[in-house]
Amino acid sequence: MKAALRKLVRALPEPLRSGAQAASAAMVVDPGGWDDRVGPRQTPPLLDAVQRAVVEGEQVTLGYVARNREPSTRVVHPLGLAAKGSTWYLVADTEPGLRTFRVDRMTSVEPTGEPVVRPAGFELAEAWKLIADEIEQRRAPVRARALASPDAVDLCRWILGNRVRIGAAAADGRVEIELRGHHVESLAGEIAGLGGAIEVLDPPGLRERLARLAAELSATYGSG
Repeated sequence: MKAALRKLVRALPEPLRSGAQAASAAMVVDPGGWDDRVGPRQTPPLLDAVQRAVVEGEQVTLGYVARNREPSTRVVHPLGLAAKGSTWYLVADTEPGLRTFRVDRMTSVEPTGEPVVRPAGFELAEAWKLIADEIEQRRAPVRARALASPDAVDLCRWILGNRVRIGAAAADGRVEIELRGHHVESLAGEIAGLGGAIEVLDPPGLRERLARLAAELSATYGSG
């Protein structure tokens, strides 16, 4: 996609080329959603205004509602847009440093007339990768090592999406995997249905939670 876009930009008349180059560098597409769950991509009402500010390199006064529903207003330096699955994000420089803002939580975007000051060496794709990795760590801080039967590997991918990493085959034919979860209880609930097809090696707290789930299920559904 990037190579094709560069060819198109080079084919444009000179007066249009700089604007097209700015537009092509203003967005990064990250097709997988968080946990690889992707819904239909909606167009937020203020997306055009944000994109214009990014392409034209103009600071904006941004009205925003945070996740805790607290409203705020601040001046930001728009640096680029990221489409993560079905959600749009603005990557911007602010007084405290680099920040991301969901475009669908913006309440106003007012140009200030002042030019954006880009951090030295800033590359949108590299910055977004660091941001996305940090968000993933915050969303799923629990890590677990496990062994899975070969038939269970695809099920793990289906259940956990990008929160599973497939490793090498073990000596007994099972596959080493690394799992990530939001917390121990939720991760145990997600993989308990796989039964003996997956064996968690650590952390101990996850093994204990799975053992309790197994005991509860046996008490409820066991034949005595």
